[in-house]
Amino acid sequence: MGLLEGKVVLITGGAGAIGLATARRASEEGARIAIADVSQDRIEAALADLRERGAIATGHAVDVTSEASVDALVTAVLAAHGRIDILFTSAGVLVSGSATETSVEDWQRTIAVNLTGSFLCARAVLPSMVAAGSGAIVLMSSTSGLVAEPATAAYCASKGGVLMLGRQLAVDYTRLGVRVNVICPGWIDTPFNDPAIEASGGAAALEPFIDAMIPLGRQGQPEEVADVVVFLASTQSRLMTGSVVVADGGLTAQ
Repeated sequence: MGLLEGKVVLITGGAGAIGLATARRASEEGARIAIADVSQDRIEAALADLRERGAIATGHAVDVTSEASVDALVTAVLAAHGRIDILFTSAGVLVSGSATETSVEDWQRTIAVNLTGSFLCARAVLPSMVAAGSGAIVLMSSTSGLVAEPATAAYCASKGGVLMLGRQLAVDYTRLGVRVNVICPGWIDTPFNDPAIEASGGAAALEPFIDAMIPLGRQGQPEEVADVVVFLASTQSRLMTGSVVVADGGLTAQ
């Protein structure tokens, strides 16, 4: 029996690096997977990858900033799988810039995807989880939601909001059977960080920063984040709710 045997896992941003790694890992632990992403092409590629590995998976297009789109997603997943046991909100955007460099449009988009999207997705799955008397939600925040990073005003604000959203949801819904936890990855080796890397001088400038600032001495891999998400989604973390779990190689320990 796997850690998630018989569970249905909905992953937004599921065609991205961390989302797809988590889908693979959850499938290995016996879960059925619902991949949700804004890009149909990316969804098809992710489904092909998962099915080649033997996963039972469906794909669903979604705009997490749209209430109607998110509600339609949850309706479709419930129709396809009959239930949603686990939600992982991996959809996100990163726009670099200080407060004076960030346009209002970029600010609003960042808040809409990262924070409002997490709220809409959690709100949409909660009724079915509460009705079932069980569920696990893992919200994706970031170490940037814990400590300020240079030139990422909108991103830091959005991820700090996600962190507190997760803790507040845990207060309201844990006694109704739904645990809510937050994961804060640090520097993970994915294309998602490219805007911040470019803004800080490129990959060559990143290497000495990683060496100096991360005790582990390297970036994390998507699969390492996926392991933590699956733990938080499983009964092995049954005492944990409202927790903020950091996976950053020691970045925020200093």
